[in-house]
Amino acid sequence: MLRCRALAIALVCALVVCCGSGIAVADRGPGPEVMTGAYGPSTVEVSVSNETTTGGSVGTASGDSGSGGPVCHDGSGAEIACWMGAYWWDSSRHMYCHVINRPASDPNWATHRDAAGHTEGTLLGCFSYYVRAGSSEAVVWVPGSASSPGRPGTDPVTVARTAVASLQLHAPTVGVGAFVYDGYEEWGLSWWVGAPMWLWVDASDSLQWGSHTISASEGGLTVTATVTAMTVSFDPGDGSPPMVCRSAGTVRPWDPYDPLDHHSPSGCEHTYLHTNELGNVDSRYVVSATVTWNVTWSSSDGQVGSFTTTVASTDQASIHVGQLRAVIVSYG
Repeated sequence: MLRCRALAIALVCALVVCCGSGIAVADRGPGPEVMTGAYGPSTVEVSVSNETTTGGSVGTASGDSGSGGPVCHDGSGAEIACWMGAYWWDSSRHMYCHVINRPASDPNWATHRDAAGHTEGTLLGCFSYYVRAGSSEAVVWVPGSASSPGRPGTDPVTVARTAVASLQLHAPTVGVGAFVYDGYEEWGLSWWVGAPMWLWVDASDSLQWGSHTISASEGGLTVTATVTAMTVSFDPGDGSPPMVCRSAGTVRPWDPYDPLDHHSPSGCEHTYLHTNELGNVDSRYVVSATVTWNVTWSSSDGQVGSFTTTVASTDQASIHVGQLRAVIVSYG
């Protein structure tokens, strides 16, 4: 059996609450509402009428045999069949393999789980080219998803991409922990230097962040794909590197009693170290977001593979970043 195996926040201003007066707290502005909806898997059936033939290979095959299919080679360089029934040639292992579905309780998953106990990667059933079919399969674990050589005829990747397009994934809504403060409405959304500003996208909309199972048929081939939001990248607009989050982030409704230096539970946040141009209402940082979706697919003729697609925000958040100063109040 084969088995494989930060955030520095610089606080550049003092955040002081003075008893009785000094710092005004703001009511919640017209920012995003609290999102409490849950998302789950959904199934979309798609019919595709156009036909596309593969012009090369997907996965481990390379070259062109001249008959519309890929060319595969064994360890000596000799040409061999890329497919043997439902098994494809895995050139990295010199074995014929196919994806096998084993329950989470199967011991082959024992060392391939995340912190929450969920299985990771893919299990393959493989046999040696030299032993051929009929021999017992070796269970092989691979990280991520598996990829197979292409077959002549309808291209499953094209079918899968058409199905994903029909899903019409939504542009992410940029959520920021900034608010319109009383008395400073003309400045719009505002935030402060040195305080972590939380970031999120709308996880109540499963087409912004979620998981879906879709299928499509073309030319007698049926492709089933799982489309899952993997990461969201926030560009804070101040020239610093994007913040990449592996969750949708955490919504931060306005709470005057929540300290400004309170960090996001998801770790999805950005701290501005520079203000906008002082006194200039129009000087702002524009925050945008891009969600990366992972698409893992399998076809009715045994082919498998994966690819990613991205969806960028179309409506960005515009933030004015100022400096919060402590005010000493004397009582006489």
